[in-house]
Amino acid sequence: MQSAVPTKVMEVELSRSTKEQMESRVDQAELLILQGLSNRQAQKVLAQKYDVSKRTATRYISAAYTRWRQSALEEDGRTVSERRKEHERMLKLITANAAKEGRLDLQLKAVGMLMQLYGTSVNSKLEVTGKNGGPLAVKEMSKNDIARLVSDAGLKPA
Repeated sequence: MQSAVPTKVMEVELSRSTKEQMESRVDQAELLILQGLSNRQAQKVLAQKYDVSKRTATRYISAAYTRWRQSALEEDGRTVSERRKEHERMLKLITANAAKEGRLDLQLKAVGMLMQLYGTSVNSKLEVTGKNGGPLAVKEMSKNDIARLVSDAGLKPA
């Protein structure tokens, strides 16, 4: 007895994006992340721009990170340790420059990225508070304080 189910099923869904559209959307996710948007901000932009759910937008962002990991694993003549040291150097430079500019937000972002680089922030969130859990106090740093911070980061002053 033959089954009533056809052997070939046409999978046509109007709501599905083509492979080219998917690649384009992942490219857009990469650009948003590289522009400094948080994953949540990028998710909102993608969901609105492409009229997709937040979950689908999150998949685009995840695909962008996956693409970066795969690219990083490709052979470029450097060991993982050498690449990690280069990333650390760049993040320390970003931190020092952000300190010079008084950009606490960029400093904290770079520190968070350093923590991720060394696996110290896996499944954790970074909360920044002031003394005794109070509000964060921001003060003007003197040139000597900035020079000491740059020196402590192992960088040469500009």
